[in-house]
Amino acid sequence: MDTEPDPRIILPVLLISAMLFAGVYWAYNSAKSHQGSIVLPGGITYLGPSPTPTPRISSRTSTNIHIPVPSGTAWVERRGQSLSYSFLYPESLSLGVFPNDPYDSITVFYENTDANANIFFRVDNLTALKKTEYIGKPMEYAQNWWRDYAWSGVSNVTKFTNKQGLTGFRATYTSSDNTTPYDHVFFEIPDRDDLIIWISGKLFEPAVFDRMVDSVSWKK
Repeated sequence: MDTEPDPRIILPVLLISAMLFAGVYWAYNSAKSHQGSIVLPGGITYLGPSPTPTPRISSRTSTNIHIPVPSGTAWVERRGQSLSYSFLYPESLSLGVFPNDPYDSITVFYENTDANANIFFRVDNLTALKKTEYIGKPMEYAQNWWRDYAWSGVSNVTKFTNKQGLTGFRATYTSSDNTTPYDHVFFEIPDRDDLIIWISGKLFEPAVFDRMVDSVSWKK
């Protein structure tokens, strides 16, 4: 003989199902509203730009990786998580950020490379880095930046203006094998002498890097 379902059981089941559906719906819409980037999980080792010299880096990380960008790839805008910069990048790149990073650093996930070594963009805070002697002196900062990293010296620093009107300094540094494998670019930030944008060309073909550099902007 069939029995009627107990209302005391049906009501909690319906409530739980509705809550689960609402949670999934919220997560879906939240994911759609965010940019297509990945936050590095717990256990990351990047703690921001180091104010002291780092160990010599291997040939795998000191030379250009040149991540391929398929022909016809769309370029999309990337905006800072906590700072007011933006730039364009190939949509095929898988970008990552670091939780609670005051430098708003961006890395690229690619094959078997180290995401911590693939950081290509950040905003250096000269006060936090105890580099106050370079406040208002971005060219001097570019000329001496290599001293805190695994480089042997500076080869050249050239001042320029990108297509967004930002003043930049394109620098090359000498590695231990006496080569200058890729460019670094430093941008002044309008009305913020204590901040400098740094962007590295290590991961990209020159044409890709140059297009990214020309697209960098800062909203006052």
